[in-house]
Amino acid sequence: MKLASALLMLLLSAPKPAVPPRKGAGPGIPKLATGQLWVSSVPVGLEVRLGDDPRVKAVGRTPLVLKSSDATRYVTVTIQKSEAGGKVPAQIDLADFTAAKNFSAGTRDEATGKVEYADCSLAYRTRPDKPTVIALFQTKHQALPELERLYPPGSNFRFSDEVIRKSLVGRGVSAEFVRAAISLLHRGGKVAVPSKEGWLVLEVTPSGMVEVIDESSGRFQ
Repeated sequence: MKLASALLMLLLSAPKPAVPPRKGAGPGIPKLATGQLWVSSVPVGLEVRLGDDPRVKAVGRTPLVLKSSDATRYVTVTIQKSEAGGKVPAQIDLADFTAAKNFSAGTRDEATGKVEYADCSLAYRTRPDKPTVIALFQTKHQALPELERLYPPGSNFRFSDEVIRKSLVGRGVSAEFVRAAISLLHRGGKVAVPSKEGWLVLEVTPSGMVEVIDESSGRFQ
């Protein structure tokens, strides 16, 4: 009896092994070590694949931290029909022109000729100077209430609201979209908005700056 009690006390007092953080914990940008790549999406919880082939096995779901050396050229994020609210976004209607490639898989109804899409994938070229990728499954014709449902709750990304407000107003973005863009950026880290000169994509960086890309600058290749 005394021996059993002694063993129990020894087990209780022994240091517990450290539990590594869950790879998909939290939508905000974590502190990244050199050689790490953080992949997220709007909405979150989507499959991530290395390379630009949407048919290969997924390595996890967003948000996810990877080794940069494992994603040497591209990383691909896929949204399924069920994750898109029952309707997969049309490739030609996607607002995120920073994606290098996009793919869809579906079946064609022989009687009507209509194609029903099961999923949509966006492939992004990885950049040595940019340790983050956020896949944005926003369409150009989504109403703001519908768009807001794609984003996680909370204030997950930090940046200066006033700097972004001035930048967007100066680019001819309407007051309604300025307010929406700031709110959604805090929630998901990336959003697309229409301006007088075309669409803009805004993405929060690990330093707390917001990268603003317009269509005339082209895709990241």
